[in-house]
Amino acid sequence: MNAFGDRLNRLFKRARAQGRPLTNEDIERFTNGRISANHVWRLRNGRNHNPGLDTLQILAGVFGVALDYFGGYDDEDDEGAIRRALAQPELRELVVRLGEVQVSPRDAARLARIVDVLLTDANDPDVTASGNDLKLKLEGCH
Repeated sequence: MNAFGDRLNRLFKRARAQGRPLTNEDIERFTNGRISANHVWRLRNGRNHNPGLDTLQILAGVFGVALDYFGGYDDEDDEGAIRRALAQPELRELVVRLGEVQVSPRDAARLARIVDVLLTDANDPDVTASGNDLKLKLEGCH
């Protein structure tokens, strides 16, 4: 059984590059050769069961998944959270807007930090951030 390869192959089935299925060569190109197409093939086909942390971090960034996805984290929890978020009209509008652009891994990380700031304030009853306070906090998200 090749659980890592199965999870990686699942990501390949969902991903597309310029309207066509993603290939091992695409990964090599996206990573500027840091992960070779041959290495991706070995991972996908169970020839390498133990990729290094650097490889895992790079693949997680390329596919836009959390690092723990490769450790067996069940993404069904994410699917449920996505369905709940899309049930909220405001969040649905935001998702539609984000879906109209290609978000780089760097920009996705910046967005995640912004959301973290907003959630921290929302969960802290002692924080009443004014617009200026929030602006200062978000400036740290560059």
